[in-house]
Amino acid sequence: MPAMFLNLLARLGSPLLTLRDRRPRTPAAMLAAQERWLRRLISDLGPLPVGRQFGLDRLKRIDHATFRSSVPMTGYQDYSALFARIAHGERGVCFPGRCLALAQTSGTTSDAAAGERFIPQSKGLLAHQRRGAEAALARLLPATGRTIFDGKMLMMGGSTDLKPNAHGIPSGDLSGIVVSLIPEWLWGLYEPGREVALERDWAKKVRLMVERTRQSDLRLASGIGSWLLMFFENACKEKGVQRACEVWPNLRALIHGGHAFEPVIPQFRHHLHPETWLMEVYPASEAFIAVGSRPWRISESAPPPLELLTDHGIVIEFAPESAGTCDPAAAVLADGIEPGKLYRILLTTPGGLIRYQIGDLALGVGPGLIRFGGRVKTRISVFGEHVEGWQLADALALACAGTGAQVDHYHVAPVLPKPGETRGAHEWIVEFASPPSDLASFSNTIDQHLISQVADYEAHRQVQLHPPIITPVPAGTFQAFLVAKGKFGGQHKVPQAWPDRSIAEALLGSGRA
Repeated sequence: MPAMFLNLLARLGSPLLTLRDRRPRTPAAMLAAQERWLRRLISDLGPLPVGRQFGLDRLKRIDHATFRSSVPMTGYQDYSALFARIAHGERGVCFPGRCLALAQTSGTTSDAAAGERFIPQSKGLLAHQRRGAEAALARLLPATGRTIFDGKMLMMGGSTDLKPNAHGIPSGDLSGIVVSLIPEWLWGLYEPGREVALERDWAKKVRLMVERTRQSDLRLASGIGSWLLMFFENACKEKGVQRACEVWPNLRALIHGGHAFEPVIPQFRHHLHPETWLMEVYPASEAFIAVGSRPWRISESAPPPLELLTDHGIVIEFAPESAGTCDPAAAVLADGIEPGKLYRILLTTPGGLIRYQIGDLALGVGPGLIRFGGRVKTRISVFGEHVEGWQLADALALACAGTGAQVDHYHVAPVLPKPGETRGAHEWIVEFASPPSDLASFSNTIDQHLISQVADYEAHRQVQLHPPIITPVPAGTFQAFLVAKGKFGGQHKVPQAWPDRSIAEALLGSGRA
């Protein structure tokens, strides 16, 4: 999120180090903050078409208990007519005033049937996104100090070449929308610079990034882990060195998000100086949901929990998840999160989304604390084994640690039983940076971890599932898949699991091509 940080610097001016990490620290304070924002959002949205459509104008009381029992859970299709009005330039539909931009959601990478999806960005929603970046920066700065601003800051985001629709509303990747708002006088701090930021061809963009920054004093880098690794590896090749910290000796801060990070920790340990500070962020086109509860070092085994942004302009609900369904009437706020419990995330935002299911799962760590649990669509449960995305990531990280493997990309898909057989399997399609010392041991570690941690997997392994099948694919396979879909680069990524074999077969086809 460096681009948002640059906007923050423009707003704050010189007293940067006076920034404080203000956050509700007790469950009672979290609840009070969320109830306060709920009242404000209902007041703002209730009189508008979106508020009338979902019943905000008919609430007899304004508190969470009434809200969750009276207002339905919503999804993208519920807003199709409203968003069409916004895209045609109509004001005051889902939020006061006009739409500033249409942000393409990265979820379109994984759902070909859905078509392109765009989330309208209001003045209030972009202000909330900036406050999320402010929260992350406030937690990172005490660890790094202001020296990260003495050099360059790289944001690996989408193109800033926003394309207006037929009614003049700019549209594109949220990261590109944010970068386009950077003040002129701060462009000297931002990398990859205005010209490269406009580039839409991702492969060319990475090459230009490397050419532009390999002689720069890069202090901070941000992006999805897999894209950062690709950038590091290209820069090392160009410079004739082995590690990113040899290219940029002062690189001491990294902001990551968008994918499970545990499986790629070994690669980042290789590339980063051990004193580098990392910060995880959880932004989305719909809202900035959480930031890491503290900065962390790459020597740690996993990032710390994410802390919810309960006083930053949105309401975040957690509907308990059970056997693939959830009960929105039983949703809790941040103060009610229970450790070890899985939830669907529902958002109410100044962008006019009301109890909107974003398709993400959160694993409860405690009040106000979560871990990204994966996507509703990326769980593996064809046989009733109910394995979530975060459990797959943990199993893979253990397999890498036990066999010395390094993984750039992976995708897990079901293998259905052949005619006349009763057992299927999970196939792990893996693009290795370094293959395991023993592929059988790699598979067994994944298998044993899932058996020990997932009761339904253990039960089905006895009667319906063979051990995991590990299918290595050549370097570039996942890139070729994204290129073929026209989704290479930016915030796009291949889902790390999927309930059918549609993505798996496309990946295997890319690997054979």
